[in-house]
Amino acid sequence: MRLFTMVFSVIMVCFLAFTLSEAQEVTDDLVLAFSFEEGAGSAVKDRSGQGNDGKIEGKPEWVAGKLGGALHFDGSTYVAAPYIQFNDIDFTVQLWVKPEMATEQEVVFSQHESNSANLSLHFRIHNNGMVRLGYYSNDLDTPAGTVKADEWVNLTFRVDAKTNERKTFVDGVEAASDTSASAYLGAKGEIRIGGWERPTKGENPFYQIYHGAIDEVRVWHRLLNEDEMLNSMETEMPVEPLGKAATAWGAVKNGN
Repeated sequence: MRLFTMVFSVIMVCFLAFTLSEAQEVTDDLVLAFSFEEGAGSAVKDRSGQGNDGKIEGKPEWVAGKLGGALHFDGSTYVAAPYIQFNDIDFTVQLWVKPEMATEQEVVFSQHESNSANLSLHFRIHNNGMVRLGYYSNDLDTPAGTVKADEWVNLTFRVDAKTNERKTFVDGVEAASDTSASAYLGAKGEIRIGGWERPTKGENPFYQIYHGAIDEVRVWHRLLNEDEMLNSMETEMPVEPLGKAATAWGAVKNGN
């Protein structure tokens, strides 16, 4: 019996060490993480530990998400968050969306410096199911029908600053890739979730505003590999992989 107990203990220690290692990979170089678990109010906590908290403008509706709670965007609601660097650095952006496709083009995530080529980062869903990774006049599109209305889907956008390689993944599967003719050059502009800041378009305050739910918005200053993407898709923030022991990440969850 003692031998069994010792063997079982060793196995559990190894299991926890392995899952903790997986969890730590998810948080490495994480600079923004919105889980939308607040359920009320106009503030959104950044769970990356970097202090990039967001503010909701409009009339937020807190709904059931893909992982826990989510935020529903009604076409007049958006989340504003501080500037995060996307130029001259590798980055990965991941989020769960449940689009209603109420209008022709709707932006789920953006950073805008100006209406000039390679100075306005935006991730857009078209009502034909196409998904765009755009820099402004320099875009990468998936085929039409990639996403469907009223269905949860995970979108991951990955950009290699050294090679200018861009990739879009849908539910962890590569859906589009290219080598951009230019790097993304924008060096300022706050983050917008649920719209695109384009003052010259006369849309106050945002353009191509989103209708639908969004959950688990995350930004890393590194390139996630495909295994890490899949792991993140099943992981609540702070680090609590679904179906795995959560106690190992108490310190991370409390921001310690």
